[in-house]
Amino acid sequence: MQTEIPVLSFISAALVLFPLPWYCRAGNIAAMSIGMWLFVVNVISAIDALHWTGAYQIPFLFWCDITSALITAVNVAIPAACLCICIHLERMASFRQTSTFVTKRHRILLECLMCFGVPLVYAALHVIVQPRRFDVYENFGCRSAIYPSTVALFVAWMPPLALSLLTIFFCGDTLRHFLFHGVHFSRTRATSSLTSGAYIRLVSMAISEVICTIAATVVVMSFNLSSGLAPWADFIRDLTEVSSFSSAATSKSIIAMLITEWAIMVGQSFFFFGFFVLGEEGRSRLHEALQAVRKALSFCERRPTCIAEFKGTSITGWYVPLHR
Repeated sequence: MQTEIPVLSFISAALVLFPLPWYCRAGNIAAMSIGMWLFVVNVISAIDALHWTGAYQIPFLFWCDITSALITAVNVAIPAACLCICIHLERMASFRQTSTFVTKRHRILLECLMCFGVPLVYAALHVIVQPRRFDVYENFGCRSAIYPSTVALFVAWMPPLALSLLTIFFCGDTLRHFLFHGVHFSRTRATSSLTSGAYIRLVSMAISEVICTIAATVVVMSFNLSSGLAPWADFIRDLTEVSSFSSAATSKSIIAMLITEWAIMVGQSFFFFGFFVLGEEGRSRLHEALQAVRKALSFCERRPTCIAEFKGTSITGWYVPLHR
């Protein structure tokens, strides 16, 4: 996995940036935040995998402080953003007022708070169940440590699960309204950027993302609780302590957990990109991007030939006499 992790992570980081201009024009802050969070975490995974390949020393403490907190925050950021998407779509499908200035302002404030404020607060609260500063794993990089206790259930694992289940509930309600008002919705939104197809793709994307979040949370929780809940009375916090683990010292179950976490994140990135490309707007943008890449590659292929031809041409061939 030393090659696959950085390569696929960089590819995923590039792919999630592709839909962002369209979501920006549509004013969909929640969908934009999903792309931004996935981009950040994919870049972190790629850099960590490159830097800690065959190594587990800790040269940059502050890098690990920041990256481990961001990786923790994304566990809540994605389901929170998906919840905002489904709440907005449910309001649209039920034909509640969504286009007034006050409603739009409230929506922007709510989505900014849910997509960026809540994840940062969640990452800060993670210190409550953090026995040491962070852990470093060879070939994977930095991760937040966690003390497996009853408090950790409510502080670390219940928030992403609760937000994911709430999102699935709103998605179901959204689809119910859409099926009930489907024909009327199609007519009223015929001239809007949010067509029936785009509506279904957004709901499907939100459901896919939260299912991935549930899977990742269950995997991590199952691993940490494999030995049972530790008594909170025995909890000791030392935020100056840092643990590093070589591949030989890391159990197969931990490696499997880290690989699963990374694979789920890559899967979320491909879902985010894939549901956008399924639409007509996405396909046209993808075609334009591929055309631009093809032109760039053809230019790079022609450039050495042009330079060679230019070098082989005599200067007299370029000389034009001014007087006859």
